[in-house]
Amino acid sequence: MIKLISFKQIIIPAIMGCLTVLYGCSYRFSGTGELPSGMMRIFVSVIENNTAEAGIENFLTDDVINEFILRKKDVLSRQEDADGVLTGSIEYIRDMPIAHSSQSKSTQRRVFLGVTLNLTDTKGKTVWAVNGINANQAYKVTDDKTQTDQNKKEAIQVLSKRLAEKIYNRLTDDF
Repeated sequence: MIKLISFKQIIIPAIMGCLTVLYGCSYRFSGTGELPSGMMRIFVSVIENNTAEAGIENFLTDDVINEFILRKKDVLSRQEDADGVLTGSIEYIRDMPIAHSSQSKSTQRRVFLGVTLNLTDTKGKTVWAVNGINANQAYKVTDDKTQTDQNKKEAIQVLSKRLAEKIYNRLTDDF
């Protein structure tokens, strides 16, 4: 006589096994960890702009601060009260064509932005540093230079938000 195995007898143990493996591997979503060295309160310094593109340091600094606030981390307005200080610089901004309507006319461009960051404790010791966090965003090129410049500015703003999220996730990864 053949004994039939029910669906529940197969699926429930399989799910429990998968959950045990994931829990045992300490799997968690990106950016859900804590700040390095047990820091609880952070001060974000204005990110230095080493490029010729004026104003992008303001977008990125504000977006990094907003990302910390969104994720319920204490971002302080006074460096003296913080457990750590996040500093950084925008190392490059590059712009290149990605689509053309003819050999000499581009219809779409992509802007690339790269940053270097450093987190120090109250004694000035580096507890986390990274070079080369980067992101990119495409924008439309039109015959109107003013409109193209506006499109590029909007692309940089989108790029800044994406980069701020990447920075936060990298900073709080517990791997």
